[in-house]
Amino acid sequence: MNEINYVKIRSWFLTKQIRIKSFMFLYKILPLIVFISYFILCGWLIIRDDTRIFKVLLIPLVIFVFVSILRKILDTPRPYVVLNIDPLVKRNKSGESFPSRHVLSVCIIAVSCFYINIWIGVLMSVIAVFIAVIRVLSGVHFIKDVVAGAFISYVIGGLAFWLF
Repeated sequence: MNEINYVKIRSWFLTKQIRIKSFMFLYKILPLIVFISYFILCGWLIIRDDTRIFKVLLIPLVIFVFVSILRKILDTPRPYVVLNIDPLVKRNKSGESFPSRHVLSVCIIAVSCFYINIWIGVLMSVIAVFIAVIRVLSGVHFIKDVVAGAFISYVIGGLAFWLF
């Protein structure tokens, strides 16, 4: 996305109060829904004394830590820095944009859900798509950031769940 397109998108949201309020609500609530669902899933597995809990806890943790370290090393600038735009969502960070950790987290949770129940995995994946789009539209991530986060989760996370 370039500056001109982003300014058009931003102004579209800001011209109607309902648009920006709805956008900000989704920006905040969708990740929360996924994270709460993950904790419920983990609790359910623990209560059932299901050994799959170890994969559901460890694989997302390892991937999250790996990507957190990778982001610090790469320290890629965010769109609002590169494009000199005013993002819809105010952030204090100038770097650590690639890959998107929000999208990575939501997608690895979706993979965890697929491992337990395909339909919950599908639902979480649909929510992940919305979160990825919102992260780009908000001006805090480039498309490549969210695609990389999803790719790492679905490919590496998927392989880890089915190989180990």
